Order: sequence, then C-alpha cells, then structure tokens
Amino acid sequence: MRLGKKKRSASNRQRNRAPRVDIQGWYRHHLKCSVESLLGLVRQPISSALTWLVIAIALMLPTLFYIALQAMNAQTQAWQAGGQITLYLDQNATEPAGSELSAMLAPRPEIESTRYISKEAAWQSFRKVMSVQSDLELAANPLPASIVVVPNQQQRSDLEALILMLQDLPDVEDIQIDLAWIERLNNALDLARSIVQMLSLILAVAVVLIVGNTIRLAIESRKAEIQIIKLLGATDAFVRRPFLYLGLWYGLLGGLAAWLLICAISLYFQSQLTSFLADYGLTAPAIWLNVSEFIILLSASILVSLLGARIALWRHLKDTDPR
Repeated sequence: MRLGKKKRSASNRQRNRAPRVDIQGWYRHHLKCSVESLLGLVRQPISSALTWLVIAIALMLPTLFYIALQAMNAQTQAWQAGGQITLYLDQNATEPAGSELSAMLAPRPEIESTRYISKEAAWQSFRKVMSVQSDLELAANPLPASIVVVPNQQQRSDLEALILMLQDLPDVEDIQIDLAWIERLNNALDLARSIVQMLSLILAVAVVLIVGNTIRLAIESRKAEIQIIKLLGATDAFVRRPFLYLGLWYGLLGGLAAWLLICAISLYFQSQLTSFLADYGLTAPAIWLNVSEFIILLSASILVSLLGARIALWRHLKDTDPR
C-alpha cells in the first residue's frame, strides 16, 4: 500500500515538474535565438549596417516631417490665439451700457477675456495714427464704442457658434472677424498632416519589403539546416523563432539609427532655425523627439520589421519543407 502511494507521489512530482522543464527549455531557446541572431548580425557588420541605414533613412524622413509639422503647430497656435472678435456698438449706446455688456460677456466659458473701448478712447487712438500718416483732420468723432472679445477656441465651427450668440446681443450693430485666414491656415495644416501620414505609410511598406527580402535571403542560406531539423521533428514555431528575432534586431537597431540621425540633423539646424526666426520676432521650438515619441519610433520600427519578417516566413518557409 505504501509502495503504491510512493509510486503515485513520484508520478505526480514528475507531472508537476514536466511543464517547468518545458518552460525552461522554451525560455532557453528564446534566449539562444536572440543572442545568436544578434551575433550573426555583428559577424556581418557591413551588410547589417547597410540594412540598418536603409531602415533608418526610411523611418527618419516621416519623423522629420512630423517634427516640422509639430513646429508649425507650435507657431500657428500662437497666431491663432491672437484671434479676436470686435463688437461695434450702436452710436446711441451709452458708456455704462457698453461696460455692463462687456462685464456680462467676460464670465462665459467660450470667452477668454473682453475689453471695452469707449468712443473717446477709439477716437484718441485714431487721431494719433492719422496725425502721423495723414494731414486729414476730422471735426467730429465718427467712431463707435466697441468690445474686443478673445475666444477660447479658434476653430471655425466654435467661432461661428460664438458669433451667432453675439450678434443677438442688444446694442451690437456690427461684428468683425477674419475667418478666412484661420480657415486657410487649418486647411494647410490638414494637408500637411495628410502628406505626412501618406509618406509614413509608403515608407513603412518600404521597411516591410526591405526586412522581408533580408529574411528571405537568410532563409535561403539556411535551407538545408531547416530541412534537417524539420526531419528531426522541429515545429514551425521552433524554425520561425530565430528569423523573428532577426527581424526584431533589425527593427530595434534601425530605429536607434534613425533616432541618432534625427538628433544629428536637429543639432545642425537648431541654431540656424533659432537665428532665422529671431529676425521675425519668433521663438524657435525645440526640434527634438521627447521620450514618448522616441518610444513610439522604436516600437513602430520593431513592429514594421517583425511584420516584414512574418510575411517573408509565411511566403518562403514552406519551400523548405522536406516532404
């Protein structure tokens, strides 16, 4: 009886130990494939460096366009933030009524600030300009009082909704705002974003083709080895693993090379951009990738490279089947 219990307990220990052995073997094979793939790239430095450089250039171009687009957005946000709506009041509107209307509009959530300009203040400002630029003298004040409204949002739809609300206010005779330049600016930025997205897609396909062709050559060079280990009972996952790690290293090191190229270009152009924009009274934005953008660049490079490796394995690994 005790002997039966001992046998059962021994068999239970063996069953419990078996998955642990499989997991350890799986981990060791992953580690071996990753190290051997990296060492294989190091043993062929010229061909590996050329592949990394091609991947880096393909990733660098859309990233540089993205950085330029972010710099344009930073500048245009300042320009758009300066957009104002001017409410011209009726000539019969009194100064207390205009000040009260300005104070009533200021707390609204869609309005950042308001400023009331009386008829006398507008007239004094106008006379200063006219005294410098012209000899024309006016006896009476033709200017109305006005309220300058600075909106919180600069999108066309938000501004149109705000104007619909403002034009129904009492004592408001006319509203002035230039929506055309805001619309043209937003359209230009939308076009630039579409170009960057299309360029990124095209160059991502190029990276897929580059890595896929490189993996195809690696499969062809090891075709006899793959056939032998398949005859010994190796699974498809076991055979694919070294080539997937090869694609992983191509993507990772290609992404790092792209980041280094971007840093070199940014270092070269940052001072020139700063001096150029300073002549126009503008502050140059930092043309660098932050931490999250750097992680996105590396992740995109790795994912695209793995996709290329996976496609190459799907298309060419079946040709090595010994049966």
